[in-house]
Amino acid sequence: MDDTVTMVIQVNGKVRDKLEVSADISDADAEAGAMASEAIKGWLEQGELRKVIVRVPKLVNLVVN
Repeated sequence: MDDTVTMVIQVNGKVRDKLEVSADISDADAEAGAMASEAIKGWLEQGELRKVIVRVPKLVNLVVN
């Protein structure tokens, strides 16, 4: 049985998207999923990505400025 959870993607501390992911997702896969999100791509174009904070499986926070 493969349980899924809702992973929140934040940009600068504000929720910008949510993805359904496997409960045992890896840090690298969580980050890749966040970067691939159409809703997030626009935010990444507005500045330089400074930091990525990953807390699997619940959260990916991207710091952009």
